[in-house]
Amino acid sequence: MNVFDEMGKYWAEIAEENQTERQISFIKNHLKPQGFVLDLACGTGRHMIALSRLGFEMAGLDISMKLLQVAKQQNRQIHLIRADIRFLPFKITAFFAAISMDTSLGYLPTKEDDKKVLIELRKVVKDNSKVVLDLFNKDQIIRKYRSEKSKRIEYPDFFLDQKRTVSFDGEWLYDSWTVHDKTNGKKYSYSHIVRLYELKHLKKIMEEADFEVKQVFGGYEEQMFTAKADRLIIVAHAK
Repeated sequence: MNVFDEMGKYWAEIAEENQTERQISFIKNHLKPQGFVLDLACGTGRHMIALSRLGFEMAGLDISMKLLQVAKQQNRQIHLIRADIRFLPFKITAFFAAISMDTSLGYLPTKEDDKKVLIELRKVVKDNSKVVLDLFNKDQIIRKYRSEKSKRIEYPDFFLDQKRTVSFDGEWLYDSWTVHDKTNGKKYSYSHIVRLYELKHLKKIMEEADFEVKQVFGGYEEQMFTAKADRLIIVAHAK
């Protein structure tokens, strides 16, 4: 079981609060509603459901059964598949485009696993397809969390106490989360870890997977990418 399955409804609530409208606006500026678009690691389906309402034909894939159940409860008509992102169960060139939002790359054991995801993705998208890949900006995360930071965030059904730091070598982001449920008064603890990528390395493995990086942004309003940008957003084309 992964941390997102463990957190279940709590993660669904966190995801819904996480700047979805800004992300959808960014995607609309870069993709056109033609052919099927793959939402890789779609989670609760918040991006694909919003894009479906805008005329996009969407299919979503995730490993978390609980999050896919949340997505299905919100929209019974959407196409959802439960699978490992290293082994995509689709026909060759089935998609006209793909998105991967909110740092979905970096949870697998090794960098070679992440590269395998991109190689698999290249197989299932058509030539010249656009792919939008949205990650944390490693340099900014290291700058902000080299020393551990703590904060409390309130959500409709719970409080979240977060402690965040990065590993000594700057390769990993660590989160320690304590959920205080408002309904039953209980506390639940979870750990979250994700690999961080800098632009030059991510660009390298994308090129090795036969993608060409066309644009790089530092935020959802298409801000210029710098070391201090909050996000690392790549728009690439399949060669």
